[in-house]
Amino acid sequence: MSKNILVVTGSPRVGGNSDILADAFIKGAESAGNTVSRINAGRMKISGCIGCEYCFEHEGTCCRKDDMTPIYDMLMENTVLIYVSPIYNFEVTSQIKAFQDRMFCGMVKHFPIKQTAFLTVFEDKDPTIVEPAVARYRKSSAYCGWEDLGVVAVHGTYKKGAIVGNSKLDEAYRLGASIV
Repeated sequence: MSKNILVVTGSPRVGGNSDILADAFIKGAESAGNTVSRINAGRMKISGCIGCEYCFEHEGTCCRKDDMTPIYDMLMENTVLIYVSPIYNFEVTSQIKAFQDRMFCGMVKHFPIKQTAFLTVFEDKDPTIVEPAVARYRKSSAYCGWEDLGVVAVHGTYKKGAIVGNSKLDEAYRLGASIV
């Protein structure tokens, strides 16, 4: 049975390594018969959550009206959520973090997400640089009760296009193709 997958990219750079990694995953997921939607949070205007709990009093509706508003409907239509982000200062981009924080509304009007994965690229040649981001991703997924489908982390990829030819693209494709 095919699944509805939402891929959320967090890089503000168009056509960069994160986009290429996301494309590989999407091709794999679509090859398995899944329906994939993609949003580029890194290029959207998404304000952070202000913790006002307006959503608790308004059936999960957020008081902030920005590019996140239509995404709530998309979140209600998908059971798999994939984050794709470069690493900035040992973490995902602030755009991905704002997206994740704004999912607080899901505490009231629960999103049907059951599974998740994290794909990331980063400049550093030390593959352990990504560990804080992976730990936070896994802790957050576990807290939400989501099955962690895996992490694909690609180090040493600073220059635009540096990921081309990297075997991790095949790993991202296989991860996408494994979702059935």
